[in-house]
Amino acid sequence: MQLSLILQSLKTILIGIGITGAVWFYKDYKYQVSENKRQTENVTQLRKSDSLRFTSQILTSNEIKQYLDYQNKDLKNKLEKDNIKLGRIESIVSSNYHYRDTVKRETDVSGLISAIKNSIPKSQDWIDTTKCQTTKGHVLFDGSKLKVVIDDREFNNKSDAVAYWERRQWKFLGIKTRLFGKKEFTAKTYDNCGETRTMKIEKKE
Repeated sequence: MQLSLILQSLKTILIGIGITGAVWFYKDYKYQVSENKRQTENVTQLRKSDSLRFTSQILTSNEIKQYLDYQNKDLKNKLEKDNIKLGRIESIVSSNYHYRDTVKRETDVSGLISAIKNSIPKSQDWIDTTKCQTTKGHVLFDGSKLKVVIDDREFNNKSDAVAYWERRQWKFLGIKTRLFGKKEFTAKTYDNCGETRTMKIEKKE
């Protein structure tokens, strides 16, 4: 009788362990599926970043720390200076602007020639303006040296990043189509000047 009770208790314990193990394995399986999906989407976004100029990443707290340690150390130093704890960060939107102007422009400073010839100090203002940038300064002859002084630079750019979905392209009988294709996230960045690359990082819940 006592042996029967012991066996019954052991059986109940083993069933309990089995159920707990099954639940644990199921939860671990669901977690791995979710992680694989997240990592795949992150890699896909990075692959698309060259054409879209917009990247969206979902990172864990540790991955955000690694991003700040190795890819954006300047931001990490600023956060530390402002005493912002990494664990409190929920999202980061980082934009890089690239602008280069190679159009040749000339400013006539021949009015200084007479002053230079006669060693008379003189200054002449100049301004260089484009759609995106205005640079102001003056050319100064102090009686012995000729200097070009830049004392005002202003850069203006409007950048809009639009996230939207479209249907993935696929082939039907050798014809490319988006009809009934799977919805996928994409983005478009519009700039008045130069080129902007935007990375949006969200913390994984």
